[in-house]
Amino acid sequence: MKVNERKQAEAAGDSHVGQVRTNNEDRFAVIRLDCGGEPGVLGLVADGVGGHAAGEVASQTVVDEITSLLRSDPAANPVRILPQAAIRAGHAVYERAGKDPALRGMATTLAAALLVGRRLYTVTVGDSRIYLRRGGRTFQASIDHTWVQEAIEHGLLTREQARFHPNAHVLRRHLGGEQDAQPDQRLRLSEEEDPQEAEHQGMVLEDGDAVVLCTDGLSDLVKEDDIGHALRHRRLDRSISELVQLARQRGGHDNITVVVMRFPETGRRAGGLWWLALGLSIPVVAAIAAALYFLVAGLLR
Repeated sequence: MKVNERKQAEAAGDSHVGQVRTNNEDRFAVIRLDCGGEPGVLGLVADGVGGHAAGEVASQTVVDEITSLLRSDPAANPVRILPQAAIRAGHAVYERAGKDPALRGMATTLAAALLVGRRLYTVTVGDSRIYLRRGGRTFQASIDHTWVQEAIEHGLLTREQARFHPNAHVLRRHLGGEQDAQPDQRLRLSEEEDPQEAEHQGMVLEDGDAVVLCTDGLSDLVKEDDIGHALRHRRLDRSISELVQLARQRGGHDNITVVVMRFPETGRRAGGLWWLALGLSIPVVAAIAAALYFLVAGLLR
């Protein structure tokens, strides 16, 4: 497991082949950046598709291209550079497939989040997701690019019907095709928000907020409440291990990849512990004072 320890934002990620597959076509990255004097953390996950080893080649190519571009120009405007990086990565996948017949048709999804200081910037292509944990609630902040998501938006399916629909994983966008896929920067701040109107790039995260990136090997089997419950741990590696294990226990039919980026509630917890200690000390001191009073009174008789 890779862990990125940062004074402001903490981030970690892990990937598992699952219980059915023999090959892991998912890839992820968590890297530190100096974004023009602001501390930055980039997290991304990619779920490759294709025959033989092509899927993992596609996802690794995307991870390499995006991390390389962000490292070369970390102070660039995140709203512009993230979609540019996604498109450039898609070109790299398509060009590589064109040079090797064994890689023809390979493609990949992408979910990426960049924290610059406390500001969040995102981009997605496909059905790898971004969840946001805020105010005790966990919800999907990104929008899937799938056949069933379009059916939901047109009122043809409910979310519950879409969850078990046979076309649930028919992608409408992916990286690696001949035509550029449109990177999506819509970001919802609540479960009720209209996905067509949600654009909140650069939103400020607060203490206790968490961003979770994952491939469908997790999101198919683990619900929002499960994610929120796993984030109760102070250590991110424990939270991620719990999520991966939960997906495995529920079938693990696909590769499972998770990245979590979080601002811990250090201030609130410290304050809470101080008040707890004070609350406990008052009755203890009172009891000791009473015991001493009666002891002294008894000696003076």
